[in-house]
Amino acid sequence: MEKLREIILDSDKPSAYFEELRRNDSLYPELAALIGVPQNRKYHLEGDVWTHTMLVLDEAAKRRDIVKNPLGFMLSALCHDFGKAVSTVETDGVVHSFYHEIDGLPIVRGFLESIGAEQELADYVLNMTELHMEPNIMAAAKSKLKKTNRLFDDSVEPFDLIQLGICDGLGKIPQNDSSEDFLMERYETFKKIMSRPYVTERDISEAGINAGDKMPQLLSYAHKLRLAGCDKDNTLRQCRAYAEKVLKKEG
Repeated sequence: MEKLREIILDSDKPSAYFEELRRNDSLYPELAALIGVPQNRKYHLEGDVWTHTMLVLDEAAKRRDIVKNPLGFMLSALCHDFGKAVSTVETDGVVHSFYHEIDGLPIVRGFLESIGAEQELADYVLNMTELHMEPNIMAAAKSKLKKTNRLFDDSVEPFDLIQLGICDGLGKIPQNDSSEDFLMERYETFKKIMSRPYVTERDISEAGINAGDKMPQLLSYAHKLRLAGCDKDNTLRQCRAYAEKVLKKEG
């Protein structure tokens, strides 16, 4: 782990280290499995998954000084497409890797265990791997604010996730370099929303809303409203209506 840590945190071009491991037949098996795995040429003219991963890793090295968790970020860049080794298929001449972000999680977990990653670091990398496609998908679709807020809320570190998505877009041919402005604008809005006062269990109780054992459900509803941009007073009003109309029926 120490040598790997040194390379991915200090090298300007960490791909050179992994290319050397490949030449010496000492590559990590999870990475070796990416060699020769094809990609959809509509989006990836650079070659196989190995080539893409190395390009993404070098792009990540350019941004590791600005992220919140540099080691986790670099490991995420290294691991993000492990799932393509088991999910890639060709149908009617078109290569697909559906659900590789999910299929890769057990492989990433095994790799992290093999290098002795601590649980907090592993949780970060697994979360980043699972969500890594979403930023660019949402940027391309110009998704609604509520949807990007939910993504950032699900992320262990949304700023780092955005940076990984950007690197994923830059680490291929043709490069996708059009997502950053949209994502960073949405991230700044997310931070403002999350910094505002929000509805707590105490607020619900003091408002005389009888939630009983439905309090977790009501708090979840309040959180969804918060992510949609509702202020605290409006959220509390809607929680009261929700409790009266929905929770009362379910009770």
